[in-house]
Amino acid sequence: MEKRIKVVAAIDFGTHGTGYAWSVISAANDDMRGRQVFWNNQWPGQPVAYPKNLTALLLDEEGEVVAWGFEAKRKWTGIRDKIERDKTLFARAFKMELAGEESNPAVDVKSRNINAHVLIEKYLKLIYEEALKNITASGYVEEEIRWCLTVPAIWSDYQKQVMRELAVAAGLPGDRKRLLLAIEPEVAAYYVRVSGVRTIGMSGKRASLMTPRSRFIVVDCGGGTVDITAYKSDAQNNLQEIGNDWGGKYGSEYVNMDFVMRILQNRFGSYDALQRIQEECPTELLRIVDAWESEKIHLTSDREEDIFLPLPAAIDRQLTDDVRDRIATIQDGVSDTIVVTAEEARSAFDSVIPNILKLVDKALHEMRVQRRNTQGEEIVLLVGGFGASAYLQQRLQAHIKGRAQLAVPGDPKVAVLLGAVHYAYSPQTTARKTKLTYGCEVNGVFREGIDPQSRRITLPNGAARCAGRFDVLVKARELVPIDREVVTSYTPTYPHQTALSIEVYSSPNQNPVYVEDSGNKRLGSLYIDLKQVMHLAQDKRSVKVYMRFGETEIHVRAQIAHTGESVEADLQFDPTY
Repeated sequence: MEKRIKVVAAIDFGTHGTGYAWSVISAANDDMRGRQVFWNNQWPGQPVAYPKNLTALLLDEEGEVVAWGFEAKRKWTGIRDKIERDKTLFARAFKMELAGEESNPAVDVKSRNINAHVLIEKYLKLIYEEALKNITASGYVEEEIRWCLTVPAIWSDYQKQVMRELAVAAGLPGDRKRLLLAIEPEVAAYYVRVSGVRTIGMSGKRASLMTPRSRFIVVDCGGGTVDITAYKSDAQNNLQEIGNDWGGKYGSEYVNMDFVMRILQNRFGSYDALQRIQEECPTELLRIVDAWESEKIHLTSDREEDIFLPLPAAIDRQLTDDVRDRIATIQDGVSDTIVVTAEEARSAFDSVIPNILKLVDKALHEMRVQRRNTQGEEIVLLVGGFGASAYLQQRLQAHIKGRAQLAVPGDPKVAVLLGAVHYAYSPQTTARKTKLTYGCEVNGVFREGIDPQSRRITLPNGAARCAGRFDVLVKARELVPIDREVVTSYTPTYPHQTALSIEVYSSPNQNPVYVEDSGNKRLGSLYIDLKQVMHLAQDKRSVKVYMRFGETEIHVRAQIAHTGESVEADLQFDPTY
C-alpha cells in the first residue's frame, strides 16, 4: 500500500547555490499565510549562514566526490601543491552547461573534463541525501515525502526531461506524483504572495497580490538565467499564467564572466596571459572572483569609490614587468592590487542588464495589450539571488517608472526555494499559457487541389494520403487548464505494424500546415507499443492518445480505442536548448 504523504520538500537547484526546505502537512499548515517551513542555513565550510550551499563539487582522479558545496571550494583552494591539485577536479556552475552553455572561465574552472549530466546527478544525490537525513530525523520515512525540484521557465521540454531523469538516477522518486517539477518564477510568486512584499519608492505601499483579479509580472534573476512571466489571481484566488515565458542567459554569473574576460584580461594584457594564469593559479584566480562577488552586491548607480581586490602573491609572481607596468598605467600607479573603478563595475553589470530591461519591456507590453483601455500600473516582482543587487533594482525601477511599480521581497534569494514548498504543499496554478503550437506529423487525407502532389502517398488499400501534415494539438499562446487532456486518434498504416512512432513538432505559428513549414522544429518521438493487441484486426488497433499541455511537463497516455485497454506510451524529446 502507498503511504500517505505527510511531508513536502523542495530542492532549488541553482547555478550558484542549491538549497532544500520542507513543511509538514497538517491542519495548522493548510493556510499558506501561516505555514511553517523549515530550511537549512548551516553548511560545512560556509563563510556566513546562508539558505543555500554552493553548487560545487571536488572530485578525485577516479571521479569520486571528495567534497561538495562550500567545503569543496575550501578544500580545493587549500591545496598548495600544483601536482596534487591537478589530480582533482573542481567544478561550479555546471547547471549552465545543461542549458547548452560553454564552460564559464569565471566560475567553472575545470568541469569541461567531465559531462555536466554526471556532475548534476552527483550533486543532486548529495543534496537529496542531506535533505532526507534532516527530514527523517524528525520521525518521517522517505515514502511519506513528496518532492519538488525547480527548473527555469525558459528550459526546453528536453532539458526538463533530462532534469527529471537525473533526479531519479540520484535517488529521488520515479513516481511523478511524488516528484514534481516546478517553474522557478511561478513558485517565486507563491512565496511573494504571502511574504508581505511592499513596492519600492516613497510610498512603500503593500502590493496586493492575494486579491481576486490582481495581476503581476515575476522577474526571476538567478545565477545563470533570467526568467520572466506574468500571472493573475482568479475568483478563487488561484493563479493563472497570463504572459509568455521570456528569458535568457543573463544571470549574475555572466556579470562575473564579463569581469574576468574583459576587466581582468585588460589588466593582464591578453587572453593568452589570462589563460596562463588560469592554468597555473586557478585557486588564486577564484579568490579574485570571490572578492569581486562580495563587493559587487554593494554597487549602486551613484557609487564613485573604486573597488579594491587583493592580488594573490602566486598570480603576482606570474606577471612580467611589462604586465606590472601595464597594470600600474591603467590603475593610476597601483600594481599590487586589482583596482576596479565604479564605472567599470557598472559596465560589467551592463553586459546583461540592458537585455533584462528589454525582456521586461516585452512583458509590460503584453500586459498593457491585455488591459486594453483599463487604467492602472502593473506590479513587477523582482526575485532571485541576482535580484538582491542594489544596482539592478535601481536600474529596473528607473526603467519602468510611470508604467509599473517595483516590489522586492525582503529576502529575494529564498523566494524560489520557499515558494516551491508552498507549490508542493498545494499547487494553486490552474492554467498556463503555451509557448508554442504543438502537434504531430500525420499522413492526413490528401486534399485535391490543396496539397502538393509531391506529398501524395498511396496506401496498400488505394487510399490517397498527404505526407507530413502538421496535426495541431494545442496552439501557441493558448491558455490551457492544467487538467485539460487533448485527445486524438492514430491508426497503424500497415497491417503488421507492432508499434506507432509519431513524430512530435512545435511551431511558433498558430496554424502550421506541414511539418516542414518555416520555424517548425521536431521535438521528439512518441512511441506506442501495439504488441499486446496484434490479435485485433488492423482497424481495431486505433489508439487514442491523451496529452496534457497545461502542466510543467507534457504528459501523455494512450489506450486502444476499441477495447479501452491502456498501452505503453513513451515520449522522448530530442536534445534541444
